[in-house]
Amino acid sequence: MKSVNFQLKTLSAMVAVGLMAMAGAASAQTIVSGGATLPQPLYQEVFTSGPITGTWSYTGTGSGAGKKAFLANNPQATPASPFKDATGTAWPTTQTVHIVGSDSALTSAELTAYNAAANPVGKTPYGALIQIPAVATPVLLPYKETGITKLNLTNQEICKIFSFDSTARNWSQVSTVADDGAVGSATPIQVVFRAETSGTTELLANFLKAACGSFLPAGKSFTFSNDFKTVVASALPTLTAAEDANGDGIPDVWVAATGSGGVSTALASNHRFGYVSPDGTYTGNTNASVARINTFLPTAAAIQAALPSPPPVIARANQLNWVPAYVLPTTTYPIYGTTNLLLGQCYVGGMGTGSAGAAVKAFLTNLNNGTYDTKITAHHFVKLPAAWNTAINDTFLTATNSLAIGNTSACNAIGRP
Repeated sequence: MKSVNFQLKTLSAMVAVGLMAMAGAASAQTIVSGGATLPQPLYQEVFTSGPITGTWSYTGTGSGAGKKAFLANNPQATPASPFKDATGTAWPTTQTVHIVGSDSALTSAELTAYNAAANPVGKTPYGALIQIPAVATPVLLPYKETGITKLNLTNQEICKIFSFDSTARNWSQVSTVADDGAVGSATPIQVVFRAETSGTTELLANFLKAACGSFLPAGKSFTFSNDFKTVVASALPTLTAAEDANGDGIPDVWVAATGSGGVSTALASNHRFGYVSPDGTYTGNTNASVARINTFLPTAAAIQAALPSPPPVIARANQLNWVPAYVLPTTTYPIYGTTNLLLGQCYVGGMGTGSAGAAVKAFLTNLNNGTYDTKITAHHFVKLPAAWNTAINDTFLTATNSLAIGNTSACNAIGRP
């Protein structure tokens, strides 16, 4: 029953190609962005209804492809490193991407490779990379099973579902934890998962890796990754030929879908269970379509409380310190994280009127100072705690700070085109 929403893939490919053509012909005032599909509806609303400086595009490719757009798709690299987005469409190696969204945190290896490619000897450097959290988010567990309307799963139940444990493969096995006493059918649970690399998958992996150790058979474990098949590979049992007729290591009863929108659409069919970021259909506000975990539904206060403090001043020059570390909570909703932004400190043209640098800094300022709070809430995301807003402002938006976007001492005649 594995499937991918080909209509969504085709549409995404058409949009991506259109944006590439537009970006190639546009001036520096057109800001090319893309990446994670989790915050895509939020960003696209901001970019079309503002307030916003410049003309912006956002192509949803998934976090993995989005990071590559910024890190590996570097016109200054020799040779340039091509990549494909979630639809399989190649992104031109000569196209500059100004800023991307990613729920997948930057790794040390990615940062090292970027710095080597972006600042090569004998070529005009791009300058420093900046990584910051944009908004916080829960990862929801939507479900649809006739008769079940108050599903309340424990950590153990979730771990067993995603590891294809023999005691949690059909709805009658897990529905005993539904508060309304309803009993599901013996129909298999059809887990819907992201087919492409995804930051939402990575946020789920944080939870599975932290929560499931004691609930899996000896020698089994979940793996931290933004690729779902990698996440579950070491946790799954040896599948029979009947369970995995396709031979790809994933139970045939599970369902692949592309992008947050594809997952949301796939979850509309009966007998399904999956993971997705908040959207218009699955907001986390009702237990009738989204499972509670350990009795908890996600609330903004709970997600904010779960986030650690921002890095201390002495540690802020390290880009890897800017994604809040995951800690498994015991008294609140446990699957959460942040969607992040990758951008440059320096842009060609500096911070002058009509420049890409000025547009990027204005967007980040509005995101951080409360201008977009109504839109953040409307899309069921969670504003960062005030301490994070202060840290971002003081580090990246205050002109006198050496790490600030467009700082003239750091960005003299260099930057991303």
